Amino acid sequence: MSNSNMNNLENDFRVQTKTSLTLKRSSSPMSSTTSKRRKARASAKHYKSVLMCAVCEGDAHGYNFDAITCESCKAFFRRNALRPIDKFKCRGNRDCDVKVDIKKRCKRCRIVKCLAAGMRKEWILTDKERRDKRAKIEENRRLRQLSDNGQQPQQLETFTSKSSDSDLSLNLSSFLESAPFNDFDWFMIRFLQDYYSQAVKLNEITGIASYPQIQPIRSTEDLFRIPLYITAMRLITYVKQIIEFQTLCIEDQLHLIKSNLLIMCFFHSVFIYNPTTDCYHEENSKDPQFSGKDWTKTLNKQFHNEMKHLRNDFIDIFQLDDIIIKLFLTISAFTLRISLNECRRSSSSLHINNSLEIFNAQNVYIDLAYRYSIHQYGFCKGSLMFVRYVHKIMKLQELVDDIKFHIGDYINVQKISGLLQSLLE
Repeated sequence: MSNSNMNNLENDFRVQTKTSLTLKRSSSPMSSTTSKRRKARASAKHYKSVLMCAVCEGDAHGYNFDAITCESCKAFFRRNALRPIDKFKCRGNRDCDVKVDIKKRCKRCRIVKCLAAGMRKEWILTDKERRDKRAKIEENRRLRQLSDNGQQPQQLETFTSKSSDSDLSLNLSSFLESAPFNDFDWFMIRFLQDYYSQAVKLNEITGIASYPQIQPIRSTEDLFRIPLYITAMRLITYVKQIIEFQTLCIEDQLHLIKSNLLIMCFFHSVFIYNPTTDCYHEENSKDPQFSGKDWTKTLNKQFHNEMKHLRNDFIDIFQLDDIIIKLFLTISAFTLRISLNECRRSSSSLHINNSLEIFNAQNVYIDLAYRYSIHQYGFCKGSLMFVRYVHKIMKLQELVDDIKFHIGDYINVQKISGLLQSLLE
């Protein structure tokens, strides 16, 4: 796939791509997942030494309530964020300086600055949530002690008894050892979220309706020419910001985009669908809405029925966890030979120059997604949810690959953009 194909706009609208400033976490590739993890721990110390609190500009030590802050502002926010804003009085003009070197900082202006910096008061735990969290910590500690003593945790008896296949045996000790989630892990997740937001902003749409209007889709060609094309351009911008992707040679980058972009587009569609309005819409964008009824008139009925079941399954597992969505989008971007029916095609695969580097890059995000699941949902529940999610991703891969194989039955491929043509080859 050539760069000219990527930039080929054959639609009656335009996706205006602006120049992006890439945010890099590091500047050199590493040879293995282990070395990446070791460097990540070392890099975390470096980040801590240069981080600045988004509220008071003092020395920060990590993410607190979804913003980089110091311990003082973290504690201040936890104590005061749930109080009504009108309970705070400002003796100035509501623009007081709240920097770290100011004595007797205005509480009202400081809490406003906290909220403006992106701190989320809904993340402050209630007493019940604190008790639940402590119980989860105690449960994980108990599981670790059992594994260290060579005992089988009672919670896993049901799961292991149902599986007679020795290949499914779990090395509980190694799983638990990799589970801790640190500040640098949160940095990586925040980078992915920022990359995606940037990708949406840098690819604006002109020439069609804008939100809240509904843009009609009258044919399968329209499905590929408008919503899927918009998503494809944004996902390309997204993955090109990821440092592990940037370190690959251009041939491997193009191969990954060609192999994986369509599955990523349909995976993305699962989470922009609103069942209440029966519409697809990218949040925080001026994109029009796309009617679910229009979508179901494209391709074939069986495809949409299976997509509906998969969508319900995805949401049932992790709900609409934005972090999980971004992590699995990233994992999909680094997947080699994602086509499950490749043997049915006559065309040969593109040559991969460095499959090991791609494999290592993907493992970074698989490991991150797994440990996030454990951190967020506990070992037993998180492990099973993660496995179920991977299984559903594979089902989606198979479904989309079948559409690619039979695409000629639904559209004249020559009538869609060169980019999407290359994805359907």
